[in-house]
Amino acid sequence: MLSVIQTIAPIFGVMAIGYVAVKTELMPKSAVPLLGRFVLFLALPALIFSTLAQTEVTSLIEPLYLLSYGSGSLLALMLGFGLSRLLWKEDLTRATVNGLGMSLSNSAFVGYPVLLQVYGTLPVAAFTMTLLVENLLIMPLVLIVLELSRALAEGGDKTEVLSRFLKRVATHPILLAIVFGIGFSLTGLSLPSVIEGSLGFLANASAGVALFVIGGSLVGMQIKGDIVRISGITFGKLALHPALVALMVWLLPPFDPELQRIAILMAALPMLSIYPVLAGNYTDPSRYAATLVAATLASFLSLSIVLLLLY
Repeated sequence: MLSVIQTIAPIFGVMAIGYVAVKTELMPKSAVPLLGRFVLFLALPALIFSTLAQTEVTSLIEPLYLLSYGSGSLLALMLGFGLSRLLWKEDLTRATVNGLGMSLSNSAFVGYPVLLQVYGTLPVAAFTMTLLVENLLIMPLVLIVLELSRALAEGGDKTEVLSRFLKRVATHPILLAIVFGIGFSLTGLSLPSVIEGSLGFLANASAGVALFVIGGSLVGMQIKGDIVRISGITFGKLALHPALVALMVWLLPPFDPELQRIAILMAALPMLSIYPVLAGNYTDPSRYAATLVAATLASFLSLSIVLLLLY
């Protein structure tokens, strides 16, 4: 148990530093979104591209990992949506956002530092496949439902909505980093030392800055509102999602045990940090800001339990 705490404590320690820095106004709150953009558009893509560019592509894909993590996440999305519609009587938009909160992990900002703490170096294949599932399956599916729902409510043109959505996907920095990284790997060339060094500096900043951003973004958020739904979404993300991925790992044919553990661990992460921002594009974000706070704080305990069970 002590080793688990030693693994997880530094991650939440950096989050706490980010929170205190913003709370005391050592770092202005307005700087937090800019730091988030630095991670999302520069540091993390640099890490992904440079890692993939120097990795044998054929070693990256394990179909059973994609199937287990993807199907488990999809089940969490569907159950979250169904629970919201049947028990909570939510409309289509809120039910979809609830399902998103239960099924999409914060792999980029929290998962990467967690994997570094557990393994010392990044498990490239597992991290890449997780991002592919989240960015090519779960997020697009949710955005399609939300955008088309809004278009129908506003009487908008479905073709125009779909066009905007496809443009957003095609310009996603993480997806572009994956595509270009794999493409460069296929050439068999090596990155020039100058480029490799520059990308390395950016990549090394990603974990610490990402955790700092998470902590800073929690300043001013409060856990208030509908406690039942906030608790339900939090429980769904931290317990139901990893349980469903574990179920799919158990049901499917065996594959690399290390990848099995990583799939469950990544599902146990709290939801993505832009969850309330994304929700705010379609509905009142206050509930989802409170949910992000609750899930992030509760994940200290839940991740400790998952790490104890898996490792």
